[in-house]
Amino acid sequence: AGGVSSPGHHLLNKVKQEGKRDMKDFENDLIYYSNPDPIEEPRFLLNSLDELEKSSKYSVVCNGTERVVYHTDSFDYVVVVDDEAYDLEISIHTPFEKLAIRPTSFGIVPSVTGKTVQIHLDEPKKFTVETDGGLHDALFVFCSRRIEKPENTTICFEKGKVYNVGVLTLKPNDTVYNEEGAVVSGCIYADHCDNISIVGNGIVNGACWHLPDSNAHRFFIYIKWCNNVLLKGFTAVDGPSWHVVPAACDHVVIDDMNIMSRIVTGDGIDITSSQDVEVKNCFIRSTDDSICIKAHGLIADTSTVRDVTKVYVHNNVLWNAEPGNAIELGYGLQSEIHDLVFEDCDIIHCQYEGNMGGAAISIHQADGGHVHDVHYRNIRVEQAEQKLFDIKVLLCKYTQQVAKGEINDIHFDNIQVLNGDIPVSLIRGYQTPTEEVRVHDITFDNITFMGQKCETWQDLRLVTELANDIYVNGVRTCKQMKF
Repeated sequence: AGGVSSPGHHLLNKVKQEGKRDMKDFENDLIYYSNPDPIEEPRFLLNSLDELEKSSKYSVVCNGTERVVYHTDSFDYVVVVDDEAYDLEISIHTPFEKLAIRPTSFGIVPSVTGKTVQIHLDEPKKFTVETDGGLHDALFVFCSRRIEKPENTTICFEKGKVYNVGVLTLKPNDTVYNEEGAVVSGCIYADHCDNISIVGNGIVNGACWHLPDSNAHRFFIYIKWCNNVLLKGFTAVDGPSWHVVPAACDHVVIDDMNIMSRIVTGDGIDITSSQDVEVKNCFIRSTDDSICIKAHGLIADTSTVRDVTKVYVHNNVLWNAEPGNAIELGYGLQSEIHDLVFEDCDIIHCQYEGNMGGAAISIHQADGGHVHDVHYRNIRVEQAEQKLFDIKVLLCKYTQQVAKGEINDIHFDNIQVLNGDIPVSLIRGYQTPTEEVRVHDITFDNITFMGQKCETWQDLRLVTELANDIYVNGVRTCKQMKF
């Protein structure tokens, strides 16, 4: 490793000096390379905390103590750890006219004096501060309770230090403690490791494993064939591809994490072929799918194909940047997917990706697995620039499997679109001269747009094809018979 001393814009400046690309090309530029340059070792060493770029737009004081606000080209963020109430003073060093605090469901009412924003919280919350609708210079504020060092800690990263781990490979029964104020530079990997934990309020930064503007063929936190896994409290930022990937695992809890990507294919959490998984109290800003369910073979390992069941995702804040979807089932559904619950989540942004491909909630079945008994409840959507619901059986470039699996018994209850344009929704089956797969038995109850209840499929702006037995508030529609 070596050659570049620090991540963020320091790397971009080096690239500019080397004449590879003009600096303006990096401004909020999302580039997907299907075959990115191979990264065989970390591209740089992080020598001190000072090398992580700090925000010039925001400063934050909580309970009288200034907190470090980090900067990337897509967002700024601050981790605020305290054991009491939170009296926040946020100074914004650029002019602004409008201020938004999201999720709005939190009911946070700031006191604004000039460029100073004051917020009081009795309990920890994760929220964004957005000025004048800017989506690439928002501040993410992550308030959490302090996590103390477990007695059974086997790997400890201490406050105020940086650690260049390359790839941290865990062993069975490892407990990693990442203390508040520690920064770990690298990726984390575990294979057939039972009873492992990664906990604490520190940061894991994956910038060293990808080019500044490109994805890489490496998962960030990759936990494979493991039982009894706990990921809690820490911040995972700027990984090389998918960020948190439990694959073929059982009994996984992901709690109170902050997950942020800024490169294409930067999925937040990909629950792949895993069972008995709980995701709660997390903030995810993803430059691709925010929370995704898959059942297929992964990098250099085709063994990870098995059913996904007993997944419970609740009380999360999701920001889906331009590519992908906010809550996605697919692609790569090669086994049975059933008994999943998504509830009490806030989708604060689901941005337009350029070709109407993404949705706030989506199921994309391009393989042979059967998707059924999935429940979405009490979900608030603040911005859906493309589609609200997108449910399809289809051919796609991500799969070679021709025979397609069914989608049925999918339930949506109390889904609210709170502001913005009213999005369209789509349900579509699949048909060839020799095969027909219809999406069926989909229920929509108490769907509201800006407080107005959708009484019919027309109110939902729902487009259907090769689908039947769709229910809106208990009324059956799309009663087509099969050919």
